[in-house]
Amino acid sequence: MAELQRSAPTSQVYERLIDRLNVALDSANTAVQLRDERPVELELRGLSRAELELINLYLNRTGREAIERSQGSRNMQDAPKAKVIWLKDRVQGA
Repeated sequence: MAELQRSAPTSQVYERLIDRLNVALDSANTAVQLRDERPVELELRGLSRAELELINLYLNRTGREAIERSQGSRNMQDAPKAKVIWLKDRVQGA
């Protein structure tokens, strides 16, 4: 029951944040259409503490995932290469 009570406010925070992002993207789209101006940044004013925390959690998670991916690819490059022995070469060499 406690999980349901926590999920309702979280879903409301998601919904409000998506609505705010939609408005910001619409205003950026309008700026492009009317003034031929491409905004570099989107400005979101009046975010609640919960919305700001949600954005920060998302940014931190995606940042960690990017670091883990880059470290994983670096580790794969440093990994020793396996030696492949083809059966056809083994039969000919024997």
